[in-house]
Amino acid sequence: MERLRIWAGRLIAVLALAAAVGLGAATLERLAWRPRTHDAFLYADSIGLAPDVGGRIIALHVQDNQRVRQGDTLVDIDPEPFTLRLRQARAQVTALQAQIGLSNRQIAAQSSGADAAATQIERARAQLALAHDTVGRLVPLLGKGYVTAQQVDEAQSNERSAQAALTAITQQARQARQAVGDTESLLAQEDGAEAAVALAERDLRNAVVRAPFAGLVVGLDIAEGAYAAAGHPLFTLIKTHDWYAVGNFRETDLGQIAIGDPATVWPMADGDHPLSGHVESVGWGVRLEDGGGPALPAVGRTLNWVVVAQRFPVRIRLDDPPEAGMRIGATVSIRVQHDAAR
Repeated sequence: MERLRIWAGRLIAVLALAAAVGLGAATLERLAWRPRTHDAFLYADSIGLAPDVGGRIIALHVQDNQRVRQGDTLVDIDPEPFTLRLRQARAQVTALQAQIGLSNRQIAAQSSGADAAATQIERARAQLALAHDTVGRLVPLLGKGYVTAQQVDEAQSNERSAQAALTAITQQARQARQAVGDTESLLAQEDGAEAAVALAERDLRNAVVRAPFAGLVVGLDIAEGAYAAAGHPLFTLIKTHDWYAVGNFRETDLGQIAIGDPATVWPMADGDHPLSGHVESVGWGVRLEDGGGPALPAVGRTLNWVVVAQRFPVRIRLDDPPEAGMRIGATVSIRVQHDAAR
């Protein structure tokens, strides 16, 4: 009986060890296809909201950490300088339009003069042709005594006068035609003036800064009366429509992570209510300790004296994030379920 108990104990120990090994293997297999990380945080896209125009802030319609809707008025910049510039630009357009009208009337008068000169040319040509025909008839009659030499001289003199008159009128007509102007330069100036009006109208509209999307105002540290510089952010606007969890996974886990894989996210502040999401992107590079490439994410290694797996950022898009509790940088844990992929 004693030996039986000994062998029974050994069998139980062997079975327990085998069960432990099997359970460990199953656990490792499960973890291999469900990679997870605690090195993760919540993230949302944000912008530094900067005005397109510079000027004195006359009204501030938001407070720090306030929610805003798309299109809400956030900041009013003094519109007076932009109103004056718009009036100036419109006055320039009006002046050019008046000048173009005057030029068109002058061109019409010059064209009428050129047309009249062209009519005089035809008349002078007819007179020259008549004088030439007269000389042609009289010269043969001079030898027969039917006409006198004086009559022939007068006809030839009339022919020369008609030729001189035609030459003079032709020159005048050419000058009249060349004097006819155009409004191409004025029309080009009008286009430039109208563009200046459009820019002035745009600047006046941009004196009112509106929310480009619904979100949260953070980092607001200005007040009415401050000067807003064009292109210089006044505060940060967080886009709260889309939220992400960014987790740094070991490079050995990336083979079990694919775009579209479902994922579960546990916020540290509320671990009893996990969030669902799916893998939207897997990082292709990180900034190395010696600098690496520009604009790459920095993911540090925890140990310097042993070789450890590099971590790469994986972005999880949350499917239905709650309105409350979503904060950029909040700590979360992520588990990706690769075996449940499409």
